Amino acid sequence: MKSIYILLSAVLMLLSANICNAAFMAFLEAEDAVPVEDESEYNWAKSEYGAVLIFPDGAGKFKNEKGAAVKLSDFSIVWWHRANANTIPPLFLEDAMMDAFLNFAKSGGSVFLSQVALYYVYSMGIEPVVPRLCAPNVDHAVSGIIAAKGQEGHPFFDGFKQMGEDPTKGISIDCYGHDCMSDFYPNGPAQGGTIAVMEWQDPLPGWFGQVTPMVEYKVGDGIIVTSGWRFTVFRSGDEDCEFHDNMVNLHKNIMNYLGTAAAVSAKGKLPLTWGFVKRNTQ
Repeated sequence: MKSIYILLSAVLMLLSANICNAAFMAFLEAEDAVPVEDESEYNWAKSEYGAVLIFPDGAGKFKNEKGAAVKLSDFSIVWWHRANANTIPPLFLEDAMMDAFLNFAKSGGSVFLSQVALYYVYSMGIEPVVPRLCAPNVDHAVSGIIAAKGQEGHPFFDGFKQMGEDPTKGISIDCYGHDCMSDFYPNGPAQGGTIAVMEWQDPLPGWFGQVTPMVEYKVGDGIIVTSGWRFTVFRSGDEDCEFHDNMVNLHKNIMNYLGTAAAVSAKGKLPLTWGFVKRNTQ
């Protein structure tokens, strides 16, 4: 019995050591710096999940803050957030770069594309509807989310009812507006994936149903989720928006969903559940 206890203790120590040294989320910036428009999202991802900041290093190649080479397959979740410019950089339109994202997803990785990065699903050819690219509009209008038809029970809405919110009636999450962003207006709705979360304002706008900011795409064994319009705007919380807790809850649900879906063991990592990974990366 004592020998079994010692063996189990050694295994647990090995698991903890590997988890503490592993990074399960990458936060991708298109340039070699974090612009002010992206700081709030990066700081949250780093604080909440220990996200590693990475940058492109040529088409299809990446590096960390120290300049060391990394691969997307080193991570379970890759989050590309872009709000400082309403363009997709030319490097990201090269075949090698798009292949890096697609191959990562096909092998079981999870990708989160927020704000301007939403446009990338069209660039990669997995969404036929052309999104729009928008300049900033800091109008401080209250805006939010509402469940797409049949998606009321999606994990993206976990915990909202306990917070006194109803996904079928609209949930306010933002009162900042937006920096640069992308969505599917006026050509929408999106057609290449499953629309999970719709745009919402009170009263419901006449263009409801055309923006469709949050779409889930199944790519091989992996998943790509988009978040555009006014959905991923953590600067709203920096200005003490009263609905910021709702925005945070939405994004925790997104990360939990993507983390659970990611084939962690397929990336040469320990075969652990996302819940165990998350608890040990705080």
